[in-house]
Amino acid sequence: MMPKSLERNLNKMEGFKNTPRVQGQDSIVIDKPLSDLWPLIQDSKKMELWGPPVEKVDVELLPDQSQESVGSKRKVYAKFTEKRKGWYQEVRTGQEEGKSISFRIYEDSFGIDKMLDDVGGKMELQQVSPHKTKFIFTFYHRPKNLLGWLMNPMIKMDQKKNRLKALNSIKGYAETGKAIKN
Repeated sequence: MMPKSLERNLNKMEGFKNTPRVQGQDSIVIDKPLSDLWPLIQDSKKMELWGPPVEKVDVELLPDQSQESVGSKRKVYAKFTEKRKGWYQEVRTGQEEGKSISFRIYEDSFGIDKMLDDVGGKMELQQVSPHKTKFIFTFYHRPKNLLGWLMNPMIKMDQKKNRLKALNSIKGYAETGKAIKN
């Protein structure tokens, strides 16, 4: 059951109309135990260390939270290229402790909401062996108009490129301390 405070917060946000449609998913095996990787996705500030486009992350907790969990928000300042930089705000919509977090973007400076609804993603960890973990990165959204439907193949290609770069970056950071930054 969803806490009442989260239900009120989600109901105030636009774009949460339907269950989003998976638009792409990729994974990578990282030579680290799951316990080493969980902090890198659970704590949004750690994205500053390994997220290729991430320059800064501001976190907003609900009044009853002491750390990020369902209902907490983050504002991510990102630089994809010199011309394509800005921010997006997300709310954590799901969390399975030690295994996965889900999030939805509810506001951005890139103009995502002009073409897409229910934009979000999921980062999931699966233990492969005691010292290997599979990181699965899923993105989802719904095209909301003709422009969105026409642009969707290009959007999915761009998401895939960014997803693969993020997976390789967290692998590099976790295994060697060197991330792939934009």
